[in-house]
Amino acid sequence: MSTPSHPQSTEAQGQPLDSRVASLEAALAEVLERVALLEARGPVAVPKPTPTAVLDTEALPALPSGVQFMGLIGKVCLILGGGYFIRTLAEAGRLPNALSVALGLAYAVTWALIALRDKQPMVATFDALASILIAYPLLVESTVRFKWLAPEVAAPLLLAVTAMHLTVAWRRDLQPMAWLATLASLGSAFVMMAATHAIEPFLAVLLVLGLATLWLTYGRRWQDLRWPTALAANLGVLVLAYLGGWTGGPPEGYKHLSPSRAVAFALALVVAYIGSFAWRMLKQRRASNSFERIQTVLALVVGFGGALRLAMAAGSGAGLLGFGAVLAGLGCYAAGAPFAREEGETRSNFDYFTSLGALFLLLGGGMVEPLPRLAVTAGIVGLVLLWGALRLNRMSLRLQAGIYLAVAGGGAGLFKWTFQAFLDPKGAGTAPAVAALIVLVTFCVGVAHYLTRPAEQTTGAKIRTLALALSGLTVLGLGALVVWAIGPMTAVGPADLARLAVGRTAVLTTLTIALAWSARRVSGLDLRALVYPLLALATLKFLFEDLTVGHPLTLFLAFMFLGTTFILAPRLLKVNP
Repeated sequence: MSTPSHPQSTEAQGQPLDSRVASLEAALAEVLERVALLEARGPVAVPKPTPTAVLDTEALPALPSGVQFMGLIGKVCLILGGGYFIRTLAEAGRLPNALSVALGLAYAVTWALIALRDKQPMVATFDALASILIAYPLLVESTVRFKWLAPEVAAPLLLAVTAMHLTVAWRRDLQPMAWLATLASLGSAFVMMAATHAIEPFLAVLLVLGLATLWLTYGRRWQDLRWPTALAANLGVLVLAYLGGWTGGPPEGYKHLSPSRAVAFALALVVAYIGSFAWRMLKQRRASNSFERIQTVLALVVGFGGALRLAMAAGSGAGLLGFGAVLAGLGCYAAGAPFAREEGETRSNFDYFTSLGALFLLLGGGMVEPLPRLAVTAGIVGLVLLWGALRLNRMSLRLQAGIYLAVAGGGAGLFKWTFQAFLDPKGAGTAPAVAALIVLVTFCVGVAHYLTRPAEQTTGAKIRTLALALSGLTVLGLGALVVWAIGPMTAVGPADLARLAVGRTAVLTTLTIALAWSARRVSGLDLRALVYPLLALATLKFLFEDLTVGHPLTLFLAFMFLGTTFILAPRLLKVNP
């Protein structure tokens, strides 16, 4: 059986030989032409595969080998041995005391400078560790054990050594060295402070170190380092205030403490930290962080509270301190004004400054003004802040307005007098004070101002809660005036007690019905929330007072008042407008 051949092959075989050779030459020429075109374009770049992160071992930091690590430990031991050799010469009397301390510190500084020039970070870390282990024990022993250094000399040396170590750590990015140097410096300062009873020199070191690390860590590195230094500064001021404000004078061993210098140290803590925070937020437009808020509170409690304790113990009074606090409070409100309408991350700066201003004003005002005048002033400031809260819708202003108004009512005696007018068995006793009447008028103005504001400024739940509380206090205050006007100022006999009881019941029930009637007509406030608490108060007062001291006529009247209120109040609340 013959194999079938391809038609083209059959056709080619039928052609003459010259024709087939000519066709092959034409095809070869075409191939050579295409090869020449490809060569003219140049070589084609073939992308190389990108190595993955798993295979990129060259980017990983090289870890020290066991031999290198052991060698570094041995090097530290040799360095420490050199330090002990200098100490041996000093204890043997071969070197003067001052010269031995100078040589020891120079030896420690030398190794810190060597760490600054080391090429490998691990080697630099161990050299710096050796410097730290030499410098701080040397200062402590020279001051505490051998008495070679006076505290006034040891404190500047301690600060200089710490500054050098922190500089080396910052330039070489050695965070462990910075932590070791800081903790060693703080520990050394407290040890020398306790052993020598010299609080002021080492407290100055703590304050400077705390402020330095604060600004150092504002460079967005090692922010946690500012916590131990700030806490150490707070503790140092607390110790100074405790000892300097000791009853009968400082205890034995601390008689040299100066009250004026102690107050200056306490206020330096407040000014240094809060001033730094304010500068950063105002000039650099940075938002306050958790450290700044916490340290502000601690600095005020320890620093300002310590200064007040020291001033009172010294008998100099707190007038000047209070006046300074008032000025600081006004300054804080002025500093917070630029952030009032901001919506970004710096929005919290307004809350920080205004809250701090409120605290300063209340503290300072209580020191420089009598309580009734302070109450009236607080009521006026509370009204201003209520106006600001309605315009700006800021939570901090609502809280501050409530605090100021509460201080006004309590300081003026309005709350106490209202309680006596309604619940004291013998009545209010005296007429309301002028300050209490002024504060009550202030409350009325605040409620009226709230009700006359546009609806978009009064719809917030929190601002309505504040206005509702203010309305309740205002209603009770006005009712107390009515009780004082219609009843005996002081109930003596049974007839007076019965008349006072029914008068109170009449006022409370009338106020309850009036609030229920107003609830459907006053849209700015949900007065329903006041109706039932006031009705419950009237009922409890009736059960515990009217039924106890009343006679038939007054009980008849009291039952009529209370029953009418129970019928009308719920019905008035359910009536649609």
